[in-house]
Amino acid sequence: MKNYQEEDFIVRYPGIYDEKEQEALDKFWKEANAINQRGAIDVEALVTGKLPEDTPGLGPFIQVTEAMIKYNHEKYEQENPVYNDKEYAKKAGYLDIPAYRTFGCHDDTFTTAFPPEARDTLCVSQASHWIENFQDVYAGDSLYLVTDKRVMEDITPAEGSVYRSVVNYNDGSVYNQKGELVNKVHFHYVESVRTFKPERRPENFGSKGFADIWEAPDWMGKEDHYYTDEDYEYFKEIWKKEEIRGAEPRYWEDVQIGERPAVNLEGPLIESALPAPFGHGIGGTRTMKKEILDEEIFKTMIRDHHGIYKLQNAKDYTPEIPNGARPQFTIDDGREAEMNEKLDETAKKENDGATTGVDTSDIHGTEGDARAAIINFYGRDLTTHHLLSWAGDDARLESISWSIMPSETHAEWGCPVPKSPYYVYYMKQVPELEGKRITTHGVTRDIAEIHSVVADKYVRNGKYIAKLIWWINDITGAIWIDGAAEISLPHK
Repeated sequence: MKNYQEEDFIVRYPGIYDEKEQEALDKFWKEANAINQRGAIDVEALVTGKLPEDTPGLGPFIQVTEAMIKYNHEKYEQENPVYNDKEYAKKAGYLDIPAYRTFGCHDDTFTTAFPPEARDTLCVSQASHWIENFQDVYAGDSLYLVTDKRVMEDITPAEGSVYRSVVNYNDGSVYNQKGELVNKVHFHYVESVRTFKPERRPENFGSKGFADIWEAPDWMGKEDHYYTDEDYEYFKEIWKKEEIRGAEPRYWEDVQIGERPAVNLEGPLIESALPAPFGHGIGGTRTMKKEILDEEIFKTMIRDHHGIYKLQNAKDYTPEIPNGARPQFTIDDGREAEMNEKLDETAKKENDGATTGVDTSDIHGTEGDARAAIINFYGRDLTTHHLLSWAGDDARLESISWSIMPSETHAEWGCPVPKSPYYVYYMKQVPELEGKRITTHGVTRDIAEIHSVVADKYVRNGKYIAKLIWWINDITGAIWIDGAAEISLPHK
């Protein structure tokens, strides 16, 4: 947390706004109410380009490229042929190599922030996101992102606080060029903002850009683990037991409540992914499981001063961002010029208007030996690999949801925030997981050890579904994200 004094800031009360706040919120609610009162979108007009450009809630159009799809599979799906072999994918019931079913669910398109002009500092907590999946996505598809609902609820304590705390809740839909519903999305988080008293505002406040306004617990202050030979032996044992179910069906009838899929392990995560308009991340390192398990390759690897084994060429473990994988946010760490070369003029225009006043590259990017917070969707994508490896080729991910940064954890790390009424505690839904909870935030150089348990099974709309609760911990066992997933399975 920044070293300011409480008396430096204006005390706020729920539902009571000063002139500057009210002016900004009037504009926010005008736009939000236009979306909330719009009604169902005319999907045929949407996909044929006949909707007026000022239709409330219209987001960007994404042309799905093979480069986008393969780039992410290179990081998360090196071994599963469904995501690498077109003919194999077709035999498994796909039309081509599929994208992950969260492909177009770009949270920054759907979410909105407390008006930046009405606050000075910003602290984000209690993210709970949920995505429902209806159609597979392939190269050549066109995706249309539409916001359907936008809500901001004031949860500032009644007794007053220097923090104005609000819940932001946004619902949206993704359609393809056929007018088919591809995804429904639900993104939720809490913002706690402060505003300096005019006479207390530092003279050069804002000169450092995002670094001046951002407040968060010192997640990077946790102990920087040195990875020992014993740690790597532990990793190898997990990797040897990892399972890719493949073409052998996992029948719904054979799945038992309480069943534990094989644990997956990714990392150490040398670099976090960063946001990109197509819903997955740019950057981020892939696992080096294959190389470390290969004795001859392992002998050629370089061990750094954190005990992490790396390949000699960084591009071999941080896949190069291809043309067509357009970044939204970039950071000045030597990659920015390279990534910007890959942006054509259309992409630049899209990106200029797509941000919400929060450049998350400053949160999730690193310079030198510094650590950075792991972005929430990175855990979701690693878990998608874990779940589909267990479920097999015939399965489909029907929904996935996840939560990070609960209020209790924020408070324990020195950043108390009001509790959101909408935050979901997934591990509490499973009695055998009693006592497990999120106690930290994932940061670079952590491993991601991915666990899950079958919590329920049921039939819905003719689909045979297994519900799993999942979580990810670091090398110390500290959990930084949890969630749920529904997977439809073949039945006998």
